[in-house]
Amino acid sequence: MQLIRAGAMVAVIGAALASGLLLSRAHGGGALPLPVMPAPTARDRILVVAPHCDDETLGAGGLLFSAVRAGAKIRVVIDTNGDGFHYGAERLFHEKHVSPLDYVRMGLDRQRETLAALSDLGVPRRAVSFLGYPDAGTADMWLTYWDPRHPYTSPRTLEDHSPYPNAFTRYTPYAGRSLLDDLKKIIADFKPTVIICPHPDDEHPDHWAAYCYTAAALYELGLLDSVQLRFYIIHRGNWPMPRGLHRREPLQPPADLSGPNTRWQAFPLDSRMEGVKYQAILRYGSQLLVMRDFLLGFDRTNELFGAMHWGRLPVVASGAIKIDGQAGEWGQVAPVILDSPEKRRKVPAAADVVDARAATDGRRIYVQVDLAGPPSADVEYRIWVRALSASRVGPPQEYVFRPGGRIEGEARFSSTALEAALPIPGTEAPDGVMLAVDTARDEKRLDGTAWVLLRVQPQH
Repeated sequence: MQLIRAGAMVAVIGAALASGLLLSRAHGGGALPLPVMPAPTARDRILVVAPHCDDETLGAGGLLFSAVRAGAKIRVVIDTNGDGFHYGAERLFHEKHVSPLDYVRMGLDRQRETLAALSDLGVPRRAVSFLGYPDAGTADMWLTYWDPRHPYTSPRTLEDHSPYPNAFTRYTPYAGRSLLDDLKKIIADFKPTVIICPHPDDEHPDHWAAYCYTAAALYELGLLDSVQLRFYIIHRGNWPMPRGLHRREPLQPPADLSGPNTRWQAFPLDSRMEGVKYQAILRYGSQLLVMRDFLLGFDRTNELFGAMHWGRLPVVASGAIKIDGQAGEWGQVAPVILDSPEKRRKVPAAADVVDARAATDGRRIYVQVDLAGPPSADVEYRIWVRALSASRVGPPQEYVFRPGGRIEGEARFSSTALEAALPIPGTEAPDGVMLAVDTARDEKRLDGTAWVLLRVQPQH
């Protein structure tokens, strides 16, 4: 990949700022224009949600520094202390068999690194909240361990409640409902105008889960339409490339996330912002031990932030959609989930989710899942649903289907699709749903979609 000379890049950025576009290059392609994200002002109240200690700096360090200089109000929330990273713990403690107490020690070390990095960016300690939930466990809490009475146990620390004395809620149970309630309290207290959180298509489970909790909190607080939600991306295949320190190389959205679903904006970093972000990244000594080039790959001429529209769950007349293996009546329903067109690993056609459609008649939720090939009896097809009703996100409901096996409820496989009529969880008519689809073999996930939040679209 040919590098753009530094002088030319300065000229490009200058022209971009004047025109409102930043030119950046796609993987293997030509220049793509990205709109420039407006700089923060003193009127902004910016909340950054990070799954682990370092994500806030990698994804939004330059924006945070700019916001502090502009006089904006800042709050940073760290969901986990990164206390489950086995390779990092081995390198940090020079041990092959790391004890549960050492994993907690690593979590405390990573907190100190975060506070030092954020101090470099101008963010004071009082603006930082550590929630203290388990590294590599927040997605399991979202999917399975929702009830605080039955918490998740971290396989690293062996804790099912937070052992950290400075956790936002002391001794909080490792449960999805608990994390959501903590985040709601912070949002209600801080009253942000902008929330920056991970992209729903980030591949790391703690990252996409952070998006889910943020979207759920905004729904329960009634703020879906009044708070700007912007996304950063950290984990997506071998992105960002090239690895290592390439300050003159702009960040470009991952090729498979550069379609119309996400409206990306570039936030340009001047030389001072780049330098401060670089120094902040160097504060993460525990992570630089194992993935130095990956971390330094985020110190570029810009940061990336995406936006999406909230989806709609169309209302159809009773009987309008029949579970009969025929696709005709689904023509009135647009896809609500589009799978990534590129795969970073080979997925069997039978397990390759292409898109999904959803609708409701007020009694049931109808879902059609399109596949790249005929369904297979050795693949499980899973639909995850959470009802949104009465300002409350319902518990997770998992529906599992397998061709040739016993199918509960109303569902049918056709040549390259699954369609199902699912009971609406709960007793109240929903305002909408949160929905995801995935496929698995022997309990190992093969392919799947990001979670989407769909609001009921009233009939006209």
